[in-house]
Amino acid sequence: MNCLIFGYGYMGKIRARVLRQQPQVRKIWIVDPALPDGAGVEGERLPDEGRIPWSEVNAVFVCTPNHVTAQLAVLGLERCGNVFCEKPPGRNWEEFLQIREAAQARPRHLMVFGFNHRLHPSIQAAKAMLGRGGLGEILYVKGTYGKSGGLQYRQSWRNKVEISGGGILLDQGIHMLDLLCLFLGPLEVVDALLTDSFWNCGVEDNAFVLLRSKEGGVPAFLHSSATLWKHTFRMEIGCRDGYLIATGLLSQSGSYGREQLVVGRRQFEDEAMALGNPREEIIHFDRDDSWDKEVQEFLQAAQEGRPGTHGTLEEAGRVMELIRDVYAMERQPVTRESNG
Repeated sequence: MNCLIFGYGYMGKIRARVLRQQPQVRKIWIVDPALPDGAGVEGERLPDEGRIPWSEVNAVFVCTPNHVTAQLAVLGLERCGNVFCEKPPGRNWEEFLQIREAAQARPRHLMVFGFNHRLHPSIQAAKAMLGRGGLGEILYVKGTYGKSGGLQYRQSWRNKVEISGGGILLDQGIHMLDLLCLFLGPLEVVDALLTDSFWNCGVEDNAFVLLRSKEGGVPAFLHSSATLWKHTFRMEIGCRDGYLIATGLLSQSGSYGREQLVVGRRQFEDEAMALGNPREEIIHFDRDDSWDKEVQEFLQAAQEGRPGTHGTLEEAGRVMELIRDVYAMERQPVTRESNG
């Protein structure tokens, strides 16, 4: 297969590295006008879109800032038909609809979005422990996902609404929303509060979102933050017969801590020596192959002419619909004078 990558920033480099390791990939083209002359790339550099040999392209990867995501995803669908696009799927619901309409207009298309957190080992292990034979049905889910921002946070394109479309919820919280949908199915927003209380970028630096599942009304809560100061990933799943707590995250920076899954089983006072303090099992994970798995699955689906198995249009639409509804409730985040 021959692959084309739009954008050679943080994610473009990751995709190029992963593609280089796939035996079926013969050639990689990189399109990024912002690349300086002489910059080393893991592929053949094309100066602009006009030089793309579309007749030879088998798969397109869109790894650009959000303001051109929809435009390039639509172009890739029209000219190639097989598109892998980083999250978020556009700056807003309207741009997602543009992508969806282009996909629906293309017979036998493959449109996949990069939600690799679904494939992290702690999440996969947690999913396998639910239901009959495991910890039973889910009673609630709580997710916290946040970072410290950093000295250059205000200058990042991710916090310029005309480029990004939103703040930390759209940038990072979208991953946790996708995981909530993975465990609970379609959700609806009950209430939300956005704040821009420290960075004062004009987009939210904290998002607090209360949700419930459309089937069964199972409650869920999300806190997405750019002011946690300590990078944090934590997902707690309360079940009929126990609980699961996924913490830490195997990442490029390693700043989220060692990835692990805590498994606890319900015990009452007649079953345990210590009331409210059941015995726990802790499973550690030291290898993250989520980037490789999602690219491998996408390439295989493209070769076989079948739909993708995760990060689909339907799944991406669910999280974009939720973000649309949150922003409709709280479009202007609460601000206060900051010491930042």
